[in-house]
Amino acid sequence: MGLLDLDKIIIKRTVLGIRCPVCGGNLVVSSKKCFIGRLARIISLGKLKPECYECETCKKRYTLF
Repeated sequence: MGLLDLDKIIIKRTVLGIRCPVCGGNLVVSSKKCFIGRLARIISLGKLKPECYECETCKKRYTLF
C-alpha cells in the first residue's frame, strides 16, 4: 500500500468552463497582479474587480473583468 505525502500536493483554483483560447489548457488564478487589472480598477474607482489568470500549459496571461 502506497503512502500519500500531503505536503507535496498543490491545489490551485481553476476556472470552470473557461479554457485558454490558444492551447485549450486550464486557466488558474495568477498570484501576480497584472498592470491592466490595476489600471481598470483605478479608473473605475473600485467598481470593476478584474481577475488575472494564467494558462497552465502555455503560460499566457489573461485579465477577466
